[in-house]
Amino acid sequence: MAEIFGCGVENISNEAKLFRQNKICPFRDSPCTKSSKTDPIGICSLSDGNEAAATCPARFLEGDRIFLDAARYAFGESVSFGVFPEIRILRIATTEEGKSERKIGKVDFLLGRIDDGNIVDFAALEVQAVYFSGTEIRTPMNYYLEHGKLDLTNSARRPDFRSSAQKRLVPQLQLKVPVFRRWGKKFFVVVDTQFFNAMPPFAHTSPANSEITWLAYPLAKSGPDYKMGEAQIIYSEWDEVQNSLREGVPPEPAEIVLELQAKLDGPPSKRPRVLNVEG
Repeated sequence: MAEIFGCGVENISNEAKLFRQNKICPFRDSPCTKSSKTDPIGICSLSDGNEAAATCPARFLEGDRIFLDAARYAFGESVSFGVFPEIRILRIATTEEGKSERKIGKVDFLLGRIDDGNIVDFAALEVQAVYFSGTEIRTPMNYYLEHGKLDLTNSARRPDFRSSAQKRLVPQLQLKVPVFRRWGKKFFVVVDTQFFNAMPPFAHTSPANSEITWLAYPLAKSGPDYKMGEAQIIYSEWDEVQNSLREGVPPEPAEIVLELQAKLDGPPSKRPRVLNVEG
């Protein structure tokens, strides 16, 4: 664990102790609600000792940087914009006659450019933290809160970038990106640099042709805490990203034929059933 309730585990200042005691998220400037409003899991990130991987989307709210960076690339300099959380963008009928509707496809944030009090443009901002693999994490968190140090005998957890990208991020993008591509609106995805570097490679494009603009932030060690560094900006087309994030790369058909033939010629106990179509 790298950060608990917004502060590095090496930070034992009075401010850090107050955040932990009151279960405050300093990035949102409000109580932490991760997993529970009354008993939250205040783990912000995991670390290898130098760079952290965010396990909570709220971790990226440090200093409003993600909003300012995305708005700058979407709208330009010297603009005003609003931050609108959790906006649903798709309507579906809830009866066979289509008489009632509900909305799906919730976008983490829409940024709306404001001119003279009016919204004149908008862009999407999706935030993706990483899940972790290993045993539950509440027990070692509570140990730290009680003793002020980590239990090194109970620390076998690691970021699961593959699962987070292909099981969580991809379905979200498949639902939302085509809509914004059709509208001709910018779509930003915020991740940390460890997350982005663990993704399969895909071709980059120019800013003008970008359908997904990635903002990849390093969470680097800074004294007893971790701080967000300058974003790495990656421009990409949706088809390239979608192809790279599919589960594996298909082999040539000839490879499949060879594999099937090997099974057919293999040990009798493992051979496939062979049926005949009567003609």
